[in-house]
Amino acid sequence: MQAKDNTLCLTKRKPKWLTLRCIKLTSTESVFYSPANNLKGSSALIVIYKIGLTSKTMQYIASQSNHPATVFLNQNEITKRHCNIRWFNQTSEIKRCGHGTLAAANFLIKYFGYCPEVFTSMSNERFTIRVKKQRAQLLLKSIEPKKSELAKGELKSVFSSAIKAAYSTGDKNGYTVVLFNEEFNKEFSKEFSKDVEKDDLKSLHVDFKALSKLHKNAIIALSIKNKDKKNAIAHFRYFAPQFGVNEDSATGSAVSVIAPLLFRLYGLNKAKLIQQSNNGALLNYEFNNAKVVIY
Repeated sequence: MQAKDNTLCLTKRKPKWLTLRCIKLTSTESVFYSPANNLKGSSALIVIYKIGLTSKTMQYIASQSNHPATVFLNQNEITKRHCNIRWFNQTSEIKRCGHGTLAAANFLIKYFGYCPEVFTSMSNERFTIRVKKQRAQLLLKSIEPKKSELAKGELKSVFSSAIKAAYSTGDKNGYTVVLFNEEFNKEFSKEFSKDVEKDDLKSLHVDFKALSKLHKNAIIALSIKNKDKKNAIAHFRYFAPQFGVNEDSATGSAVSVIAPLLFRLYGLNKAKLIQQSNNGALLNYEFNNAKVVIY
């Protein structure tokens, strides 16, 4: 399918930046949603541009959007095997964005019938795309966190519930996973939708001001609900006030840290992850040979 010559915009009111000559096409795409379980997932604004779009203009466009991420792709690269990608939230550029990458890939598949095999970030990280039944799957290298008593001590006053354990990655891709529940709930139903509202992470309170001051990493709050390998389920929330987002609605990049940790602790190589943000999200993954496939 050939790209349209006119600029496509799905918003009711045409923003001023859309009149820029370098903007070729815009649209929105949602990922990680599950209507059957009342999980809305997250969305991204996709902006395909010609040459001449500066970082400053990208940030301005993202600041005018009400989507958690705005994704920028160069028109000359989207038909190639490798394509550069950039993501911004309302206040800053995002270092890693799984949901934005999947949204961009699904948009390209849906409207053009093709998608690059690899998206490359500004830090040269590769976000590999697999296509299955006309839907994109994201392949990432896993990031192994290590147990950290320092992180546990720094964060003990941030949360309303006691921390069981904390695991941190290095500074390059800074995440800290905080475990609040390591108990196996044998009664947890396969029909998990009714139980989502009862989970302890939903009622977890966070002091975002203290978090910004006390800890430099983004936080993944994690609760294990079912360790059975055939029906493994975990709940999580994602907090990053240090990077301009108190809580993210659906965080694909976090799975690259969660997956190796669940494998190390419980031998799980796949699971359903329910992100208990206000919107709620459902993320599935498979972990093998230090790589994570997210869909």
